Amino acid sequence: MKTAKHGQQKISNKRPSSPSSVAANTNSPNSDNNHKRSRTSSHICSEKMETNLTWGEWMGAHKTGNLVDNESERIDRQKAAFGHDTIARLKDLNVLIVGCQGVGVETAKNLILSNVGGVVLWDTTICKEFHRGSNFYVTPENVASGDVTLADASLGELRSLNPFCRVEILGSNSLSDEALLSNDVLGTRRPFSAVVVTQLLPKQALFHLNEIARTNGIVFIMALNNGVTSSIFSDFGPRHEISDATGEPTQTLAVSNIEIL
Repeated sequence: MKTAKHGQQKISNKRPSSPSSVAANTNSPNSDNNHKRSRTSSHICSEKMETNLTWGEWMGAHKTGNLVDNESERIDRQKAAFGHDTIARLKDLNVLIVGCQGVGVETAKNLILSNVGGVVLWDTTICKEFHRGSNFYVTPENVASGDVTLADASLGELRSLNPFCRVEILGSNSLSDEALLSNDVLGTRRPFSAVVVTQLLPKQALFHLNEIARTNGIVFIMALNNGVTSSIFSDFGPRHEISDATGEPTQTLAVSNIEIL
């Protein structure tokens, strides 16, 4: 038996080993609270176990209720780093990536691991041996077949990175305005939020794509890498909003010691 320094309350080191021993301690000042916490925990657990969210029922900020959210548990550490609001905003993003060479496939990988809502690939280039130096998903079998595009070669591996992010290929030989302006991308009930161009398109096609995106509130980013040179262009449109009130960096504090009394 130990005696606490504050309040002279006696606390036992032994845990009850049977229901009878628990019943014997019902006169303890903490017994009612313990029973209440036990009943509350059981009630919450039973509520959570009623329904499980399955793949495709995520929709980020639209999740409500006490459903068991396997996706939320998967990105728990990411939520701690970025914050709940940022995670919800990321989940509501659908991104079209034009080009699946080095910059394109790396961008897709990072977006998928960040748990955005959906990523759509577009690249009709047939896999060649030199593509293996930039796209780490292209295999010798893809090159030997002679009819596998860079988007096709990347799709399976990119999908495997995160089961909660939808990844598909834009099924057309050209970038049509209709596909770009869809209001239900991959069944998410949301349009494209951004277009990332990672391969050099004809000048007229680039200007048209940028104009369509800007007019409809879609972020347009062009990122190109050509050997030892690279270039980047971004157009967030005339109505781009910055939610950071001060612009100052977030203060980070490290916990060096925790003492339990």
